[in-house]
Amino acid sequence: MYKAVKQKFLGLPTPLQYLIGGATLFLAYKVVFKNPQDTNNENLIKDTDKELKENLKQNKLTFAPSQYGAFANIIYESTKYGIGDNYGAVTDTLKKMQNNADVNFLTKIYGARQNYVFGIPVGEKRDLFTNVRAELGNELGFLKVRIDNINKDWATKKIKYRF
Repeated sequence: MYKAVKQKFLGLPTPLQYLIGGATLFLAYKVVFKNPQDTNNENLIKDTDKELKENLKQNKLTFAPSQYGAFANIIYESTKYGIGDNYGAVTDTLKKMQNNADVNFLTKIYGARQNYVFGIPVGEKRDLFTNVRAELGNELGFLKVRIDNINKDWATKKIKYRF
């Protein structure tokens, strides 16, 4: 079987061979070399309930509890694949948060979710903050402007959390 696969691979046009080889190396890199930001922030998840109780004493939730599930799904579905991510939807959704309780509850509902590259699970499950930092504040810094916009929006609303 190995010989048959090797024969088919070598029969492919050279650019396609490079594409397959590059995709394989990319996936191997993402699985083996994890960015420290990509690891699950367990303290955030553990402290969310405690902070939520404190914040609910000061602020009410802006939306119905079920709406936060929809927000969490929008953010997740907009960032879970390596291709076709919709960072604008993530930014717009996060800017809807009006107070600390909103952010806490969204973080709780989001939980920790798995990301994928070409349909293959990559890395560990990520909480909301880790996922947004990794996706919108990518390694090259091209998308950091989106994170800065969210942080500025939250600062004007006196939300204490930052990405």
